[in-house]
Amino acid sequence: MIKKIHLTNFRCFDDAIFLTYNPLVIFNGKNATGKSSILESIYVCSTTKSYRENNLDLLIKDGCEFASIEIESLKDFKVIISKSGNSFFYNKKQYKKLSDFIGNLKVVMFSPYDLNLINGGKNNRRRFLDLNLSIVDKNYLNSIKGYKHILHERNEYLKKEEIDKKFLEVLTKSLIHFLNDILNSRLKFIDELNLYLNNICKEMEIENISLKYVKTYGDDIYKSFNEKLRYDLITKSTNIGAHRDDFEILINGKNSFNYASEGQARTAVLALKLALFYFIKDKTKIEPIVLLDDVFAALDNTRIVKITKYIKGFNQAFITTTSTLGIPDELLEKSLVIKL
Repeated sequence: MIKKIHLTNFRCFDDAIFLTYNPLVIFNGKNATGKSSILESIYVCSTTKSYRENNLDLLIKDGCEFASIEIESLKDFKVIISKSGNSFFYNKKQYKKLSDFIGNLKVVMFSPYDLNLINGGKNNRRRFLDLNLSIVDKNYLNSIKGYKHILHERNEYLKKEEIDKKFLEVLTKSLIHFLNDILNSRLKFIDELNLYLNNICKEMEIENISLKYVKTYGDDIYKSFNEKLRYDLITKSTNIGAHRDDFEILINGKNSFNYASEGQARTAVLALKLALFYFIKDKTKIEPIVLLDDVFAALDNTRIVKITKYIKGFNQAFITTTSTLGIPDELLEKSLVIKL
């Protein structure tokens, strides 16, 4: 459980301390008061990434040289962000390798940005796979790092005017080595999430939501790369692989991208995040902290009641809202409400 959050020069905050030792914490305030930024700071301490920006230095308050996030929990976390580089501390020890820092603070987050899992490009869904698998599986994180390194080397080599086919084949086989590990982990992850989703959909009495992995190659991966080689040489880029794969979010067997309403999309993503919560909890034996940014918007009363039952069972959850009138009374009674 997070007891305290201390933000310095982070987003709109100069120097702010929030005492949060409560199972349910609600940040209540108008738009642009920093509610989502507080959740974002927790997310950064878990993943070393922002869910809204590609570069952490964009989180530094305008006119400042650095920003810092300090979180007091059973363990202490600190992130210092600067344009010259970032530093990550866990229990006062600095970690140079991000892979050693990632996932020590386990969180599951829902935000309006997560609707990009349905409405956005493939990169949003691949990021979901890579980030959440990396939290629970360091081997996967290492495979992704190795894959990206070889992929970069292969793409740079494809740009050369003269190509040694034998050397290119060595690079391709190295890439496939990492790809096999990545694919197996992703397929297993999708299968396990589907088991959780099946139960969640029944409990919430909503449409059936499931995931379907979409590969860019056949069962014989080496053969697929050979068949694509001519096109790779023309485009000077690697056109199949883990960096081009995708997954679909299905509602009653149909791709949600094509027809889901806003309410259906939100419900589908919420169900997916609940499945992720149980996946992480069962894999690591640690219950993640849940971050819910504007969670009740566009949901009808029936779905709000169902979501409320889950929230009541979390060890700790953080919710943002512009008005507590939208929060069910049974949650408000147990909440620490922090007005911004």
